[in-house]
Amino acid sequence: MPESSSQSSYGGWRDIQGHITTGLAVFAVILAGAPYVLPQVQAWQTQQGLLERPAMLQAASEKLQAQADAAVATKTREALKARAESLKTTLYGSKMDPILGNPAAPIKIVEFLDYNCTYCRSGAPLVKAFLEANPDVAIIIKEYPVISKNSRPLAAYALAAAEAGKYEAVHYAFMSGGVDSEAEAHAVLAKAGLNPQTIQARMSSEDIQNYITETLVLGDDLAITGTPTFIIDGEPYNGTNIPAMTAAVEKLRKKS
Repeated sequence: MPESSSQSSYGGWRDIQGHITTGLAVFAVILAGAPYVLPQVQAWQTQQGLLERPAMLQAASEKLQAQADAAVATKTREALKARAESLKTTLYGSKMDPILGNPAAPIKIVEFLDYNCTYCRSGAPLVKAFLEANPDVAIIIKEYPVISKNSRPLAAYALAAAEAGKYEAVHYAFMSGGVDSEAEAHAVLAKAGLNPQTIQARMSSEDIQNYITETLVLGDDLAITGTPTFIIDGEPYNGTNIPAMTAAVEKLRKKS
């Protein structure tokens, strides 16, 4: 006998109730696991969203880098202030430090550099033009070989060349890049009018090697974590930021 319409409707409602009950149970299980499942889903969604928006990734990376740079600059600034008296000798007064520009210039800038630093190399022509445009400025060079094992020999060659009165020629030649061996370094020295064997003996001397080590310790004490780093009137500048350096020099002129 066929079911009556009332029986059919009741049977259909019972099926619906069953589905609702099952659905509620499943939903309850999902909610119970939400503290563990949803964060993973959200993380995946965030990751997918960022991967689809490279500009967001770049902006986030640049913001993090800016925050890191600011934190390092603060540490350097505080160290410079705390050690101002002793730095008159170790940072500004060493006779072993080479000088770019006019040694008698009243305004002194300090630069920590490494000849294997890409940013130092690209900034070298800008620094040279900056000094030519500002004859009352000199840059005290701190040879700071931190990039690779080849950095320290180049720093030592440069210091020995400075003693022989040929620093600028050797410095800018090293900054042009491509000096990866002793033979290439000797070629630069010879072109600058130096005897490579004499400079080789001098760069290996105890006082030059000790001085490089002292500079590395000084840089570490001042939280110099990258090259080039310029110091102007107790303020660190990361990278060759010529507009910022020009403004700092102008401020010093007014102060003087």
